[in-house]
Amino acid sequence: MDTEMKKDNSGKWIAPLPLKEDRPRLPNNRKQALDRAKSLDINLRRDPVKKGHFLIFMQTLIDAGHAEPALPLDPAVERWYLPLFGVYHPQKKDRIRGVFDSSSSVNGVSLNSVLMSGPDLMNSLLGVLLRFRKERVAIMVDIEQMFYCFLVQHDRRRYLRFLWHENNDFEKPLIEYQMNVHVFGNSPSPAVATYGLRRTALEAKDKYGEDVMLC
Repeated sequence: MDTEMKKDNSGKWIAPLPLKEDRPRLPNNRKQALDRAKSLDINLRRDPVKKGHFLIFMQTLIDAGHAEPALPLDPAVERWYLPLFGVYHPQKKDRIRGVFDSSSSVNGVSLNSVLMSGPDLMNSLLGVLLRFRKERVAIMVDIEQMFYCFLVQHDRRRYLRFLWHENNDFEKPLIEYQMNVHVFGNSPSPAVATYGLRRTALEAKDKYGEDVMLC
């Protein structure tokens, strides 16, 4: 992370997808992903409301540049397809989140099994509670879609392929897309995002002061 995390010309962070060095080659799981995509398709067609929510979620991903149609690859090139499903927040029944199943396995191998998860960089609950007692006012913030704030290296995006309807149109066939950002479901995403947040604060402290490092 220290050596490979960098910013592109637009100022966005590009963070590595940390594959283990000593790992098995990922098998071709396209058939399994296609079966899961068809199952999701049937489920959504039975529930028009859920289908509408899912289309909005996918369109948001595409419009933001987080996902895009994937270019063809040579058959010999290693790649991975992420099955997709949707979950609702208990307090947000009008909005669904698409989750990529990085733990789905073929022959005992999954994407998460070949990724390094990284250290736990989250602030400890004890530390948070103690800081709440230090001053008169406490401030809490939430970064929307934090994982999506960090791009994946171009040559690693082939491990983040998934199947969805062309042009986000249910009447069109399933085609191959790829995620361009770190996704919910990947084991290293929490460490990548937290590390990236701290790198951002470190770069910003000279301009905005030491307080930005408290994140």
